[in-house]
Amino acid sequence: MSPLTLVVGSRNYSAWSLRAWMLLRHLGLAFDEQRIALDTPEFEAEIAKFSPTRRVPVLVHGDLIVWD
Repeated sequence: MSPLTLVVGSRNYSAWSLRAWMLLRHLGLAFDEQRIALDTPEFEAEIAKFSPTRRVPVLVHGDLIVWD
């Protein structure tokens, strides 16, 4: 399992999610991607586990969580 996890919405509809994904790929970093469907009832519950602002993207590295 990769030490980095990128939590994103749809890369088609979330430009910020796409930007974070592209940066990690460009840098050649190994990461897991966790997608959360935007505009669904489940989104609020799922994103709350990672981000107090309830926005994507979120980068998780062990105990470190970067949400903005």
